[in-house]
Amino acid sequence: MDLITQTVLGAAVGEVTLGKKVGNKAILWGAIGGLIPDLDVLITPFFSDVDGLFVHRGISHSILFPVLFAPLLAWIIHQIHKRKINITFYDWIKLSFLSIFTHPLLDYFTTYGTGAFLPFSGYRVEFSSIAIIDLFYTLPLLLVLMLIAFISRTSTLRRKLINSAVIITTLYLIGTVGNKMYINSVFKQAFTTQSIEFTRYKTVPLPLTNFLWMGIAETEEGYYMALYSNFDNMPPKEFRFISRNDQKLEPYTENEELKRLITFTKGYYHVNEDDNGIYIADLRFGMAGIESEADFIFKFYLKDDNGMLKIEQSNQSRKIEGKAFAAFMQRINGI
Repeated sequence: MDLITQTVLGAAVGEVTLGKKVGNKAILWGAIGGLIPDLDVLITPFFSDVDGLFVHRGISHSILFPVLFAPLLAWIIHQIHKRKINITFYDWIKLSFLSIFTHPLLDYFTTYGTGAFLPFSGYRVEFSSIAIIDLFYTLPLLLVLMLIAFISRTSTLRRKLINSAVIITTLYLIGTVGNKMYINSVFKQAFTTQSIEFTRYKTVPLPLTNFLWMGIAETEEGYYMALYSNFDNMPPKEFRFISRNDQKLEPYTENEELKRLITFTKGYYHVNEDDNGIYIADLRFGMAGIESEADFIFKFYLKDDNGMLKIEQSNQSRKIEGKAFAAFMQRINGI
């Protein structure tokens, strides 16, 4: 998820764990714990654009990481507060572990892919049931945390508010899995109705809510893609075909970095060229708008660097602005 959501989740976990004992300090240290796994972005600039994709949400998002790092964070917190707060080192370990662990746990439900089993396996977990930005998940936690910061730590109201926020958002997260199962059935019906013979398919929630989804059906030549909102009256009827265009990669098929990039896309990629050269687009992340001419969000250019292939991620804007954003919001509503 986005950095704000992960920080807010860590703060909420900290409050649930030790808020009654240490008040807002639990919110502060929980937020820091929730932020720590994403500090891997500080070292990704030291890697190539492709390798950086695997560094982010890599070892710092594994199941092993909180087990190893939580005691260190807990020791630091304990050293800072031990003279003024009567909290044991093991209490701080509990807060540290839960605030760090819930970060990758939430990321497992997104589309990017998270190295849960590193360093033992490079498989990246990707449930694809919730978008990287989902206001219905983030806002309840954020609003409650802003409110309870001004309520006494021993107040029953404070406990009820934070517990309710965590329960509601957790149920919402679980609900996204159920919604994805429903969306899968809708797209499978649509593929059958449109006589699309696919080898595999994927559904991905688009940003802001869990109500607008993209479906991708893979065929031998490429992909059929369409959008579906939970507020639509019927399954999608119009699919856009996007060719894979593998032939454009023939000069580079043995390049190891290119192979890693294709691995990252889980095989859902499109090759094409524009004024900047040949590029590979990761179809799982969709486009910066719902129009057919909108640009792909995750796009990588293949550059010739003195006879060597260099892959550079596009630095073009990924923002949806103006009329495109209004059209996107209307599409969520089934318009």
